This record gives sequence, C-alpha cells and structure tokens, in this order.
Amino acid sequence: MLRVSKGLKSLHQHLTLANLFVVLFFFMGAISHFEQRWIFGDTMCKFYVFWCKFTPVASMTLLALCLYGEYQHALDPSLEKKNVSYTIPLCMAWAYGLLWGSLALTTSEYGQEPAGFTCTVIWYKVQSFTNYLTILGFGTPSLLAFYYSFNLWHKGFLIDNPMAQAAVGLMISMTAQFSAYAGCYMMVLAGHHLSLYAIAFPQIWTKSVGVVHPFIYSHVFASNSTNEKEE
Repeated sequence: MLRVSKGLKSLHQHLTLANLFVVLFFFMGAISHFEQRWIFGDTMCKFYVFWCKFTPVASMTLLALCLYGEYQHALDPSLEKKNVSYTIPLCMAWAYGLLWGSLALTTSEYGQEPAGFTCTVIWYKVQSFTNYLTILGFGTPSLLAFYYSFNLWHKGFLIDNPMAQAAVGLMISMTAQFSAYAGCYMMVLAGHHLSLYAIAFPQIWTKSVGVVHPFIYSHVFASNSTNEKEE
C-alpha cells in the first residue's frame, strides 16, 4: 500500500469536511418537506439557499482537486517525499464555493422549490444564472474530476492505491446522487406528478454524501496507518 503524504491527506480531509457541510443543515429541508411548507422563516431561507450552493460546489471542486493531487503523485512518486503543500488551491476551492453561494443570493430569485418544500433558487426565473451555475459551478469541476479519474484508471494507478480508489468512488457516487435529484426536479418542472416520498428520496440520497463518505475515509486512513506500523 502506498504511503499518503501530508499534502494528499489534507486534500481528502478538506473534502470530507465539505461533504459533512453538505448534510449539516439538511434537517431543515427534511422537516419542511414532510410539513409540506418552509417553516424556518425568510432569513433562514436565504441562508439555506446560500448553504446549498456553497457546499456542493466546494465539495465537487475539492473532489477534482483531490483527484488531481492523486494523479500528480502517481505520475511522480518522489512528490511523496517533497511534502507538497496544497494550501493555496484549497483556499481557492473553498472561495469558489463561497462565490457561487453568494451569487445565488445576490443575482437570483429564491423561494420554495417546485420539486418539494425547501428553499432554493427559482431556476426557471433566472435561466442565465442557472446555466452559469450548471456549466461553471458544477460542470467544470465534474469534468476535471472525470478526466483525472479516467487517467488514474486507464494508466493503472488505482492498483494498491486506496486513497485514489476512494476518490474515484466518490466521484461516481456524487455523479449518481446529483443526477437522481436533477432528474426528479426536471420531471416536476415538466408537469409530472410525483408522490411526496418519490420526491423526498432523491434529496435524501443526494445529501447522504456527507454521512457515508467520512466513514470511507476513516477506513482508508486506518488501513494506511496499520500498514505503516507493519512496515
């Protein structure tokens, strides 16, 4: 098993934190969904809109950064000894998420979402913002994550590299989760009637990213520590 440098560990730790942030205030959406109305007031609605744009964009950007780091270390194993710092890229990734969270409040309309009862950007009223968020906020980091995942797999760098395996697994998981939510949302906008539970399931599954992924990482870190002791 490959040793994990402090730089790579910091990337994965920040990604774990971002994933926890995704689920942190999900209880507000879940409660409002089953109450069939937003019950936390206008101020918290604004905060919820900000948080639900800030954390997913930051999480996807950090995932792309993790995969980039894994790919660079796989290409040049000597980087393990150089202890490369990712402080500036990490700050930029968090700032990128904050940018889109702030833009959601300052350049768009928000309110109860058509696919449920939580607060979100009213997509069909601010089509330009929606397009920019989809292409730049989510699309670009997703494409980068896919590119580095494919190269890690294609060049055989996933073998005996659990950290890279975890990162690629998270990329696949996050793509599936957000695709389910987007599909449900588009069906409602198209006029299809879905039951309350059919609407709730994709949202709960999407937010589960913050619950499941830290356990994956804790197992990876524990396995790596055990391997180092044996060596």
